[in-house]
Amino acid sequence: MNIQTILRETLIWIQLIAAIVALLHWPKLKNSYWKWFVIYLCTLFLIEAFSKWGLKNNPSYRAYLYDFFGIPIQFLFFYWLYAVKSLKNSGLFWMCILFYILSFLPYFMLFSKGSIVFSLSYTVGNVLLMWMVFLEIFKQIKSEKILLFRSNFMFYINIGIMLFYIGTLPFFSFYGLILKNENLWFSYYIFFMVANHIMYLLFICAFVWGKPNTY
Repeated sequence: MNIQTILRETLIWIQLIAAIVALLHWPKLKNSYWKWFVIYLCTLFLIEAFSKWGLKNNPSYRAYLYDFFGIPIQFLFFYWLYAVKSLKNSGLFWMCILFYILSFLPYFMLFSKGSIVFSLSYTVGNVLLMWMVFLEIFKQIKSEKILLFRSNFMFYINIGIMLFYIGTLPFFSFYGLILKNENLWFSYYIFFMVANHIMYLLFICAFVWGKPNTY
């Protein structure tokens, strides 16, 4: 069993552990907006489980599941978390939603290949998320709460988001080109999987060490 297979097979269990840890912390979070993060992690695990086992005999449908449901849920949730709850800017949230939705229009108007649209929509969604991550970092630097980073939910989430979404942006934006270079694709795929694992581990750290009343 090679490293790619190991990482691919262990990811679903890391996601399950993250969902279980989140549910165990539900009592202390149920009266705060962080309860939606619990629901988010549980939803992602169910999507991944359905893709892995439910669509085992129909792998061609997995692309549609992720392109039009799984990935949009991720971006929309984090737009809400960053823009509305952390940055207190509803206008920013709706602007990001608008641009992200518009990035899907080529699928219906110009192109027939989902991979082209996937690359476009993922790139747009990721750039918008990157922008909010930088705004969040700037906010934390200016605040004295940066000293309480160990108990700050957003600190762990921010690091995880930066590592995975921003770190793997070139992988998906230029997937077609990277795919032509086998060694480059192999290396970047390993990074993609490792970053995914670390992101979920950081989410677990947020629940274990974070306190909902510190942010």
